[in-house]
Order: sequence, then structure tokens, then C-alpha cells
Amino acid sequence: MADFLYKGVVDWFLDQVSQEAIAAGDRMPSLRALAKQLGLSLNTVIHGYEILTEEGWIESRPKSGYFVCHRSDTKPALLLAGEALRKLAPVGSKAAWSCLAHRGALVDQSDAFLASSVRSEEVDIPVLGKGHLTVRETVSEHLKGLAIKNHASQLWLGDSPLTMLTQSIQALTQRDDTVLVITPCDPRLSSTLQSLGRRVISIAAGDRGVDLDLVVRCLQENEIKLLILPGQFAFPAGLAISNLSLRRWVAIIDELKLPTIEWDLCSHLPHRAGSLMTYKSLDSSDHIVYIGGVETKGVNRSASWCLPGRHQSALEGAFLSIDMALSDAQQQALSEALLSTGKRSLVRRARQVWANSERIKAHLETHLQGQVSFAASKGGMGLWMNLEAPLNQQDMTALLANYRHVIVPGTLISDEPDADYWMAINVTLDDVEPLAKKLAERLSLKNEGASEAKRTSAKASAVESSHAEDSPKKASAEEKKEVRKQRDASTNPLYNPMLDLINHDFG
Repeated sequence: MADFLYKGVVDWFLDQVSQEAIAAGDRMPSLRALAKQLGLSLNTVIHGYEILTEEGWIESRPKSGYFVCHRSDTKPALLLAGEALRKLAPVGSKAAWSCLAHRGALVDQSDAFLASSVRSEEVDIPVLGKGHLTVRETVSEHLKGLAIKNHASQLWLGDSPLTMLTQSIQALTQRDDTVLVITPCDPRLSSTLQSLGRRVISIAAGDRGVDLDLVVRCLQENEIKLLILPGQFAFPAGLAISNLSLRRWVAIIDELKLPTIEWDLCSHLPHRAGSLMTYKSLDSSDHIVYIGGVETKGVNRSASWCLPGRHQSALEGAFLSIDMALSDAQQQALSEALLSTGKRSLVRRARQVWANSERIKAHLETHLQGQVSFAASKGGMGLWMNLEAPLNQQDMTALLANYRHVIVPGTLISDEPDADYWMAINVTLDDVEPLAKKLAERLSLKNEGASEAKRTSAKASAVESSHAEDSPKKASAEEKKEVRKQRDASTNPLYNPMLDLINHDFG
């Protein structure tokens, strides 16, 4: 009887889902409210929610309640660590123009977030220097919550994290210096380096980080002057790097005394509860320049902060030489956002973004019907989507004409050979319906063309096979081995967590 009652909660939930009364991202009724509605005891409903949580239907979020998750019917896309470093060809400012055109897709789409509640004739007057001490103390407390040791006197506040990045690169490196960047990442990182005349080497990370042996080999074989690390929840996919890998990263940086920039604009957007460990959290030698912040599409509604570390003297002049100061109103809005009790707090916004991300995934999978798959999201502002076949230039251009503020082509984010199979989607978008329809339309056209090409290829293969049968020559063992290798590579590899641990944590 008890087991039957527990299943009654599950049956109620599945019935609500089938009737579309509950959708991905929605908040579940409170335990007491549902117990009263179904006429069950509180313990029975608690156990029913536990069953739904174990099955992945719902998720408990501290101080918020239970929320409905999106359960995908398709196999998740695998984001694999790269096997080789990529030396990017110098393209000058061309890449920077492309990335700036997509800036809207990299930031929070909310107009209300970080909006100032101050109304005064002098709200736009900037505050010279680092910013108000009280605001820097608020930011300092926020960073201590991320296990980053700091003092308010060390912090610099500004209105643009990209400005802080640009000034840091110019202060720490010279033209034609070589910089190592971990991808996939915010495309503004590599494009800014190229526009400033730096040589860029990229190494691709997987879901759990990068091959650290490849990193060490790259540092030994190349004269790297600067290292740029995206934060764990950086755009677009997010990472789940173990503490052991983080410690090994920091040990490498300490040993080589390598200037490093950590780009971390999404610390407030994890999709799971718990403390976040950053590279800067373990940086006892202060070699890492930490850049964080919040960006929105509204005018004058972005804020950034920087911990220069041991590079304070080099960066101080660079920061003072430009006008990046926040106004009083902007600083007050930032303070309110960093307080967990505020109406526009980072904590509340993170819950909204997570719920919206679940809704967007469910909506896109419904419309695109197995033509796409998503890398497992761990946080951040972007959804990393894998296409069955890349869009041609005409389709991509048509798509970007109206949705440049929503999507970023994978070729701007990753330098791997399969980058054109990927696309990043901003998960703070309010209405994904128009984009889903346009994507479905373009992918349908693509599939029709692919089907025709497949039929043509099949005819050609049949002719080739008939010629091959007439030939007495047999395939060599090496040729058979190569064919088998290609066939195996074409199938999706299975994820083995133990091999992942060995490869990435111990090399």
C-alpha cells in the first residue's frame, strides 16, 4: 500500500506532464501543498519527490524548491578534449569584427537586470579610479564565496570586462608574442588577441578539462608569454574540472611563473548547487589575473572586476589610462545584484536562467526532432548544440540575419575540425519559438540536399564496387585496418569516467 501511494505521486506528475500542465523549467508545488491536494501524508509526498529526483524528472534547488528538468530522448553530444594544438593563422582585426557582431548572444538578454534604481541628474558621473570602497568590499565578499582570497584594496571595478582583458593583454605581452588559449571559449578572447597582433595557439578542452600532458608539451615546445583560461562555467558549454586537475594547472603556472588570465563571467550561473572552485581559488603565488563581471544587453548595465595579483604595478597604469569607471548608479546596481536578498540578485537570476535553459532545450528538441543534440550543460549562458550536418554558408547567413543576437557559429568558438557542426545558443532568450522554427526550416532544407547527395554517392559506390570485383587485387592488411579505423571513428564513443579521470587528472 505504501509503495502504491508513492507511485501515486509519480503518476500524478506524469499525468500533469502529459497534459502539458507542467513543463521543463516550471517550479513544482511545495511538499505541503501537494500533500494537501492529493490527500497524502507529507512523508509520502517527500518520498515521491525523491523517486522523481532519482529518475531525473525534477531537481531540488536550495532555498527555491523543486523544479522540473528536461529529460532528453536523444543521446547527449560529446565534447571531447583535443588531441593536438592549433596554431591560428593571423587574420588581424577580421575575427574581432565577427565576434563583436555576435556580442548580444554572449550576454544576459534581460533589460531589468543590473538596472539602476537611482534617479538623479548626476547618475552618469563616473567615479575615478578603482570605484567606491564599499562596493569593492561587496565584490570582495562575493569572491570570497568562490574561495578566492582577496582584499577590497586589490580590486578594480570597470564597465567592461573586454576592456580589462584588452588592457591586460597589452600590458603583459608584446606584439608577435605567443599566447595559449583553452577552447571552446568566448570568441572575444582569441579574436582580441589576433586583433592586437599576438600569435594564438589553442588547445580544445572536453567536458572535464584539457589533456594536461598536451599543455605541458606545448609549453615546452613554444615560447608562451601568456595563458588564457576560461572559467569553469565560461561560455558556451561549461566544464567540470576536478580539484586535482585545477591543482596541477596551478602547479604548472607556478613552476613556469607564467602570466595567466582567467576569464570568469559566469560564476553565478552554475546549474547545480554547491561551491565553485576556480583557478584563482588555488593561486597562492598570484600569477593569475582574474577578470569577472556581469554583462547585459542594456546600455550602461554591465559591470566587471579584476584582481591583478602580482601584476598590479603593470596593470595599474593600463587601467588608469582608459575611461572604464562605473557611475554611482551603476555601482549601486552592482551592489544590489551581489546581495542574495535583493530582487535583482545574481542568485535569483541564476535560478531564472537555469529554468529558461531547460525550457529552451525541451522546445528545440521538440521542433528539431533528433536533428540536433546538446552537450551536457553545467552552467553558464550558452547551450552548446551539435548539428547532424553543418549548415552551408547560405543557410547560416540567412539564419544570422535575424538571430545574430541569439546564436554564435561554432567556428568562432572552437578551432577543431568539427567546429562547423556546433552552434552556441543564448539561454537567457525570452522567446525561442521563432529561432526554433527557422532552424527546423534550414535543417530540413539541408537534409533534403544531403539525401540527394547520398543517393548519388550510393550509385557511384555501386559502380566502384562492380569495378572492384573485376580486379584481382585484394585489399592489403593496412588498407583494411584503415577502413576499420574510419568506421570506428564514425561511431559515437562511449563515455568511460575512469578513462577520463586517468587521461585528464594523471595524464
